[in-house]
Amino acid sequence: MPLRKCCSTEAVKSLEKHHDIATCDDCGRLLLAYGHETPYHLTVNELDTKNVDFDTGRHGSLWVVAKKR
Repeated sequence: MPLRKCCSTEAVKSLEKHHDIATCDDCGRLLLAYGHETPYHLTVNELDTKNVDFDTGRHGSLWVVAKKR
């Protein structure tokens, strides 16, 4: 699922590099930034395996995962 608008806005404000983390001020989701495709895919696959609800999107060169805390 694509990032929520509030999470996308927070990513622009708070995420700058690989492994940065932030919390969305509006919905409280945890935002994880990945600058490399492999760790991003490993994380997404792990979240899928554990049936964790999450959204993904891009912010510049970063892949962003937003999940409930």
